[in-house]
Amino acid sequence: MKQNPIAIASYSFHGMHKKGSMDLFQYLEVIRSRYQVSQADIWSGYLVSLETDYIKQVRQEMDRRGLSLANLCVDGPVLWTPDPEQREENYKTMLRYIEAAHVLGAKTIRIDFGGKDGDTMTEEAFDLIVRRYKNYCSLCYDLGMKIGPENHFGLDRNPDNLKKVWREVDHPAYGHLLHFGNLPDFMKQMDMLLPIVMHTHVAANSLPEAKEIIRRLMAAGYEGAWSVEHHTAELELERVEWQLASLRAILAELRQEDLAGPAKPDYMQTVYK
Repeated sequence: MKQNPIAIASYSFHGMHKKGSMDLFQYLEVIRSRYQVSQADIWSGYLVSLETDYIKQVRQEMDRRGLSLANLCVDGPVLWTPDPEQREENYKTMLRYIEAAHVLGAKTIRIDFGGKDGDTMTEEAFDLIVRRYKNYCSLCYDLGMKIGPENHFGLDRNPDNLKKVWREVDHPAYGHLLHFGNLPDFMKQMDMLLPIVMHTHVAANSLPEAKEIIRRLMAAGYEGAWSVEHHTAELELERVEWQLASLRAILAELRQEDLAGPAKPDYMQTVYK
């Protein structure tokens, strides 16, 4: 079994960040020194600026710690909003994020479709989303990155929308950030996304199914990172440590199975019974 790298999403510490006790540079130090991971996964909420000097400083601090950027997770400049002026402003902002991602050495960028949960994707929205992604993909391809949505909220939590946009964009730089568990019927609907998964978010509530999800991803040839994303905003240092250890145990079980056949009992399933 190939040993894909492990990352920790900076959003895992959003509670501390909101309180002012975790900034981006502290995050970089914590994931390297405390958790011993090699991949960062930066949520845009931690970036205080998109100015070149600041972004270069972040890259310098990553390089000092031997960290690579698995993903730049962008909130804000979504592709679709009913307001045409806001759509244009979002487009300009997203171009700056793509430039920042390149400086940071990001492998992937996540930017959402937009809309709200339960919204219908109109033809106008579909056409705009496809046109924007084709533009972004062309830029990212030349820079050695992939870009795409996450099954996160709004229009991109609908698997039919995800499939329709992917097929129409039809570009090698288009990918998907697979948020474990976050579809209406995830274990059935995730399979159609396997060919384009570029990054993952392993949520705590997905751990009972995570072993099977990871097994399917590996069988499909996934080469990206397994990124821990924690959401409670409480006791984040300790809970991320637990969540990371749980993920490492799952990966160890899968390696054992690969070498010697299925391991019994399945530890993670035992824990969650």
